[in-house]
Amino acid sequence: ASVLLPPADPTLLDALQRALPEPGQLRTRALDRLALGHDASHYFLTPTAVVTPHDADDVGRLFAVCAAQGVPLTFRSGGTSLSGQASTAGVLADTRKHFRDIDILDDGARVRVGPGATVRAVNARLARYGRKLGPDPASEIACTLGGVVANNSSGMACGTTGNTYRTLESMVLVLPSGTVIDTGAADADDKLRLTEPALYQGLAGLRDRVRGNVESMRIITAQFAMKNTMGYGLNALVDHTRPVDILTHLIIGSEGTLAFVAAAVFRTVPLLR
Repeated sequence: ASVLLPPADPTLLDALQRALPEPGQLRTRALDRLALGHDASHYFLTPTAVVTPHDADDVGRLFAVCAAQGVPLTFRSGGTSLSGQASTAGVLADTRKHFRDIDILDDGARVRVGPGATVRAVNARLARYGRKLGPDPASEIACTLGGVVANNSSGMACGTTGNTYRTLESMVLVLPSGTVIDTGAADADDKLRLTEPALYQGLAGLRDRVRGNVESMRIITAQFAMKNTMGYGLNALVDHTRPVDILTHLIIGSEGTLAFVAAAVFRTVPLLR
């Protein structure tokens, strides 16, 4: 039996096609939309269209199109979420296919990964160096680093010291405006200040407001002294001073609401026998 789905707005599809012109980057068949309409949760939403960006620049163009059309843009990688984060009735971006790079740095002391690489694949590459990622989610065979960052994944063994927040060093971000920033670059803070002045000043203002309030400091210190991955990591406002570093650590655990993480550099931990 055929499945009838409401067609997407032709204006939206035309804009998406111009943003992603290569064959196969835009899919609107019912089969594709239904196949990616659910993750590991109980939720089911059918996307208007499925897109496959190749790089950070593609993601920037998608942000621009979806903002102009007033359509939500949701990123899907491993699809192992139990909370429905990979479902949308808007545009669904499949980041599992083209963001899978794994680069070993400093003899395994650090690793640069794409959001589509699985935890298991990264750890397999690190094993020969006697190292591994700090986060150890139970779904490591399928879950990907994009979701690990978005959820501040930890797992059974890493507690409050080996989780994503504590071991992530830098990331390449695509902000909703389309601005791309490598937070590990020497001029990253200056670039954020020049390209996103309102965001920069807003982060600095939040930092100063929290640090100037004794009760806010007490609450944040108490809440993040224990294992805590619920909501935004407001401890970033206490732990870091430069707005670019605050932004980097606020994005960890933000569930895709602040920026797209095109790549991330992790400090690894020893692989204990």
